Amino acid sequence: LFTLRGWLKYCADIHALPEREDLRSISFYCADDNETGQAQRDKLRGLSETSEAALYADYILREKRSWADVLYDFESLRAPNSKLSIEALLALLPSMRPRDFSIASAPSKRLHSGPGFAIELCVAIVQGKTRLGRRYHGLCSEYLSRMAPNEGNLQVWIRPGSFQRMPLEIDEDSSSFQVPIVCVGAGTGVAPMRSLLLEREAILSKNVTDQRNADDGNSNILVFGCRKSNADFYYQQEWETLCDQNSMRLLTAFSRDQFQKIYVQKVLREADNGTLIVKHLLERGGALYIAGGPKMARAVKEEVIEALAQHLDGGEKSAKQFLNKLQQVGKFSIEAWS
Repeated sequence: LFTLRGWLKYCADIHALPEREDLRSISFYCADDNETGQAQRDKLRGLSETSEAALYADYILREKRSWADVLYDFESLRAPNSKLSIEALLALLPSMRPRDFSIASAPSKRLHSGPGFAIELCVAIVQGKTRLGRRYHGLCSEYLSRMAPNEGNLQVWIRPGSFQRMPLEIDEDSSSFQVPIVCVGAGTGVAPMRSLLLEREAILSKNVTDQRNADDGNSNILVFGCRKSNADFYYQQEWETLCDQNSMRLLTAFSRDQFQKIYVQKVLREADNGTLIVKHLLERGGALYIAGGPKMARAVKEEVIEALAQHLDGGEKSAKQFLNKLQQVGKFSIEAWS
C-alpha cells in the first residue's frame, strides 16, 4: 500500500523548479468563481509566455521557486473549489531524477576489511540564499548530508565513467607507468581524479617491489582548484602524503585566496614556465583528463589547444586533431556537469 505522503516524499519531485509550460498547465486548475482565481490564472499563463521570459526568470529561476512554492503562492490552487485533484497533481508533478556522482575511491584500494567493497563520493551540498533572502537547498545533496551512518537505504547503480580507458601499463625498466597522466579537477570534480590517482598508486604498489626511480612525481600530476585553501581543499592531506612519497605532483589554484583570481587553466598553462602541456603531451606521450564544471572544462581545453598550436605545424587545426586522436585511444577525456 502506497500513501500520498510516501509518493510525495519518495517519488514526486515537488522541490523541482516548474518549467514555463508547467505553469500554463497548472493555470487551468485555479478556482474560477472569484476575481482572485481569475487573476492568478492569468498570472500563471503570463509567466508561461515566451514574451514574459524575464518575468519567469525573476520569479522561478532567480528565486528558486519550486512546485511547492508555486502551490503556496497561488492560493486559488488550494481553494476548496479548486479543480486541482490528486489525480491531476499526480500527472503534473515530475518524478525524482537519479543523480550522477563520480566515484572518488579506487577499486584496487580497499577501504575496509571483509567481503565486498565500499564506495566514496565527494558531494557538494547545494544550499544558499536568493537575492530576496529565500533559502534553498538541493534535494539529493541535502538528503545525503542528513543521513546518519547505517541509516536508511539508497538505490544505486554503477555505470562506466569517462576515464575507464586510463593507461595502466608499467614500465619494468623505470618501475613507473609507461604513460604519465595529468588530471585537472576543480571543486568536487576532483572526485574522479582521486579515483584515477589512487588506482594507479595501488597498482604500482602491488606490482613494483624495488624502489621506483625518482621523477619528481611527473608520472601523476594533479591540477586542483577551489575557492579557498582553508575551506574546500578536498583530500588535502592525501595529496600532501602522496607528494611526500614522490608518487604525484600537485599544482593548486585557489581562486579567492588573493585579490586577482587564479583558475586551474592558468596554473596548467603557466606551469614549468609554460612548457608543461607541450612536454607532457608531445614529448612524453602523456594523457590528460579533466573533470568539473563545463565552463572550466572548456577553458582548460582552450588553453591546451592554444599551447599545442604554437608547437604543431598547422596551428589550431592540428592541435584539435591531435586531441581527437588522443581521445580515440583513451588518453584525453572530459567529464563535465552543470
